[in-house]
Amino acid sequence: MTTRATPLLLLHTWGGDATTWAPALGHLGAGGRHVTALDLPGHGARAAEPFTVDGAVDAALSAYGTGAAGPVDVVGAGLGALVALALTERHQDRVRSLTLVGFPPADGAEAARRPADTRAALERDGTAVFARNYVDSTLLSADPDHRDLLRRAMAGTRPEVLLDSLRATLGWRAHTSATALAPPCRVLRGARDHRVAAGAADALAGQLGGTAAVVPGAGHVAYLDEPAAFAAALTAFHDGIRTAPAD
Repeated sequence: MTTRATPLLLLHTWGGDATTWAPALGHLGAGGRHVTALDLPGHGARAAEPFTVDGAVDAALSAYGTGAAGPVDVVGAGLGALVALALTERHQDRVRSLTLVGFPPADGAEAARRPADTRAALERDGTAVFARNYVDSTLLSADPDHRDLLRRAMAGTRPEVLLDSLRATLGWRAHTSATALAPPCRVLRGARDHRVAAGAADALAGQLGGTAAVVPGAGHVAYLDEPAAFAAALTAFHDGIRTAPAD
């Protein structure tokens, strides 16, 4: 199966939803490639649902019914990277390749305090103000439309979903084994990502038996900061995958 014929499944960042992929979709769908951007449980059109990793994996699997006749290329950013990794580990036969973006999250004392700090900020400021502050401190894109996409998605996400999905992301090792995978794996990091250390991204790529790469100019949410550069990096990875010739 050629890269152009391989469907692409996109799993959004923490606090995002499927609409946050809009700036990148024009690049990723070039040539008529089938692309599905999914709302994870608790987000976007699924805002009323609770978030669990198992439920998110099931939701991702259900998306295979929209045009995917065979294995797909799975891409996850932040929270979506956790779901993409769990999906691939559990269903390696369904995945042609895996790309993790803005992952793994930092650990240590600051990370341990983050759920409590996030809860306090949500209770003090409300979700809309929290979303504005998070976007202002995280996105590097100067395009107000890009910033509004993530701000609106996060503001529409229930506080308990933000907290549950944050805990899951920070505790990603409890949901995945992070061992070598059969499908090719790429760990993409924005060159200016202040939330994911370069060494951590490189180390994870090695654990998965994959490779690491950088999106120039991008920060933590590379697909919103630099959608064209992100799409170019992703396409280069996909085009480089060697597939077995058809019988």
